[in-house]
Amino acid sequence: MNSNLKVLLLALSAVFIMASCSKDDDNEPAKIIVTMGAQSNTTIGGFYSTGQNKVFTQEVAFANQDTIDFLCFYEHDVVNNRINDISLASPGSTITGIFTGTTSPESWTVKNLTKFQLPNPAITVAEFDQLDQNDAIIDSYFDNTVTSGNKKAKLLEKDNIYAFKNHNGVYGLLRVIEVVQGAEGSIKFELKMKK
Repeated sequence: MNSNLKVLLLALSAVFIMASCSKDDDNEPAKIIVTMGAQSNTTIGGFYSTGQNKVFTQEVAFANQDTIDFLCFYEHDVVNNRINDISLASPGSTITGIFTGTTSPESWTVKNLTKFQLPNPAITVAEFDQLDQNDAIIDSYFDNTVTSGNKKAKLLEKDNIYAFKNHNGVYGLLRVIEVVQGAEGSIKFELKMKK
């Protein structure tokens, strides 16, 4: 009888330990990884909503203007000195001459503004990786005293980190994971936001 009780207690202990390990894994927040295409990319949309965590094509974004926070574009115009390469901006950043057609952000009636800047204070990739979603310090990397030169994140490369603030007051950090240059190119990045 004693050995049966010991086996039963041992089995119950194992179940509780496994259940608690499983619970810890379930509480780990999922990473937000976003891939966006530049203006001529026909397979990946170039417009992103932080609120919906969705990437849209230009046509679908036009129908959802009030939710769009980021747009991806490529610009390398040496003649007019507009060298941005793969960049992120927002509909409110007044980017012109990149997107075409009647659904171009230039013709939108709702142009949400997201501001981008290098984090201040600076942050390393290792420090970024240690942050969680809704971490209390995320907004401290965005300098609200900067009033110009912050409507786009340009010349993006792997491991660049930018702070941003959208029109709804959502602060965040993005870390570039991968860049494919060109008008048909794309960008992949991880987001950490404080809502």
